[in-house]
Amino acid sequence: MQTLWLLVPLFLIVIFLVPIGFEFRLVFNPLKNVGFVSLKVLGIRVKLAEFKIKDTSLIVITKKGAELKELEVSGEKIRLLEQFSIQIKDKIKIKKFEFHSNIGLNDAFKSAMISGLICSLVNMAMGYVKNFKQTSEVRVVGHTSYNEKKFQLGALGRLSISLFDALYCFVMASLITRRSDKYDFRRGL
Repeated sequence: MQTLWLLVPLFLIVIFLVPIGFEFRLVFNPLKNVGFVSLKVLGIRVKLAEFKIKDTSLIVITKKGAELKELEVSGEKIRLLEQFSIQIKDKIKIKKFEFHSNIGLNDAFKSAMISGLICSLVNMAMGYVKNFKQTSEVRVVGHTSYNEKKFQLGALGRLSISLFDALYCFVMASLITRRSDKYDFRRGL
């Protein structure tokens, strides 16, 4: 009976240290000014929110209604997110990253040129990602609608990280942010 109780901490340690895979999707259509974000964890897909962009505001549309969120360019939360992204970039494992585009401008030549330009720029960015994460699979899928007016961009990412690494990165980022808030860079104190 005592050995069964030892399985509980072992189970918690395994969950804490084994990387958990998740998938995110981000789709945005600038012509209609509508996008959505969804997340899939452990096989369960959750549509997080739809959004619209208005000036410097982000309108988040949920099942209950629309909320207006002001996009903040500076502040303590942004510094915390910057530090968190610095800390987590080496710990996260990119398994797959895809970029999808469907572009049409009612003119075949312009549609093909813009679609090719966007795919080329995204391929350069994917090459940058591939230099740092060699085990990742990266793809760019570009569709051109020659006789329609469309402009849809989407990204799909499959990532994995352990809960321990995520918590460690968050704690380190918050400590660094607090330490930099106490240090006044203008006076050197």
